[in-house]
Amino acid sequence: MKKLITLCGLFFIGTIMYAQQTDSLKYKYINQSIYRYGGVYQKGTERLSFRNLKYEFSMSDLGLDGYNKARKYITTSTVLRIVSFASSMAALSIAASNGNRKAAYFLLGGQIVFGFAAAKYSGMSKSTMDRALWQRNKDLLFPAR
Repeated sequence: MKKLITLCGLFFIGTIMYAQQTDSLKYKYINQSIYRYGGVYQKGTERLSFRNLKYEFSMSDLGLDGYNKARKYITTSTVLRIVSFASSMAALSIAASNGNRKAAYFLLGGQIVFGFAAAKYSGMSKSTMDRALWQRNKDLLFPAR
């Protein structure tokens, strides 16, 4: 009797394990979900750039909206970083050429403000992109009927 129960238990466990290995949801999760590792996006074993992600949101309208918002934030961040760099270069050239300290300090203060604003927009872009990827992966794994 114990052998029969053990045999049935092993058969049941083997059936469950085989079903999990062939599950289409598990396949989608492993091979089609997108994850962010720092500045790199990965889908299965394929690495994706930020620009290539827009083609991955075909099944998720909310995810695509989040991606577009994240793209606007990262563009704003890039512009602010360039302005910050230009402000520091202008401050250095003014300080070196005519010694106008007030203008140089003003430009250095502007550089700091623009730098902090760029960092804020970069953080907003990352968090918005994480939410968009979460929504996209949710729509991929559990599509609306």
